[in-house]
Amino acid sequence: MDWIMDPKWDEINWNSIRFLKPAGWQITNIGRNYLMLGTHGGPKMEITWESSPKSVSPRIGVKQLQTRILKRHLATATAWNPCPSWVQALSSYQTSGFSWNNSTHTGHGLILSCAFCHRTSLIQFYQTHPADDHFEAIVPRLLSSFRDHPEDDRLQWAVFDIRATLPANFQIKTYRFLPGFITICFCSKNEQITLYRWSPASVLLAGRKLSEFAGTLRFYPGDASEKMWDENRIEWEYHRSYGIWTRFLSRLSVGISHQRFLIRHVPEKNRILAVNAESKQPIDPSLFEQISLDYEITPA
Repeated sequence: MDWIMDPKWDEINWNSIRFLKPAGWQITNIGRNYLMLGTHGGPKMEITWESSPKSVSPRIGVKQLQTRILKRHLATATAWNPCPSWVQALSSYQTSGFSWNNSTHTGHGLILSCAFCHRTSLIQFYQTHPADDHFEAIVPRLLSSFRDHPEDDRLQWAVFDIRATLPANFQIKTYRFLPGFITICFCSKNEQITLYRWSPASVLLAGRKLSEFAGTLRFYPGDASEKMWDENRIEWEYHRSYGIWTRFLSRLSVGISHQRFLIRHVPEKNRILAVNAESKQPIDPSLFEQISLDYEITPA
């Protein structure tokens, strides 16, 4: 079904940036501080963002970011006054507009500066020729949902078909998005949380149990204490043994000595999900359980 006829909208949460989008707009490119969304017809939206260094005053930091973003992305753009509905949707931000044209697309965009988090965001919307009649109805709704910092001490993540919530102090470290496989790793001081998603589960588990699949994972410790809740859910915990000298050295390092892992099969979504916690000291059980509970596949 073409996205214009689809009334559903869904949410993207990625590295502090959050907004609603038409369900037909899919992520076509992703970076640590970058997203490109499009359809089979071409690009629809592009966003990149940066934060000012804490050592720089907010006013100077915003100007530096704006200048850097303009030089990097908007060398051929011209100044443009955003539509009143766009400006109203972003009333809490300092906003400036720009536009550009080429043979196939017209681009309109905004540079947003947030006084609260000192983050500057560049958002561009692409229109094909002739112009899309639905464009003016979509953009204000999308912009009104835009947020560039969490409202509490928890940070939500929602990209592709996964959704998770972690404490805001866990920062993204690495990520991989491949056909059939997703992993995102977060770290905070001496703790590391990694989320995994495999699909399709029906193929990966063909002729074998979930426990057999788990045993093939490179980080599966053979001597871990394992607990099987049911055929679709397995958990294990591993504590590395230390001698006196090794324990002393471990206090001086940030090495990983504890692991807690939960893997589960979600038959109705044909997915396998896993949460892997690695830390210097045992991770707070309630934190691990809450992260595992919040990690899910988005509704169809």
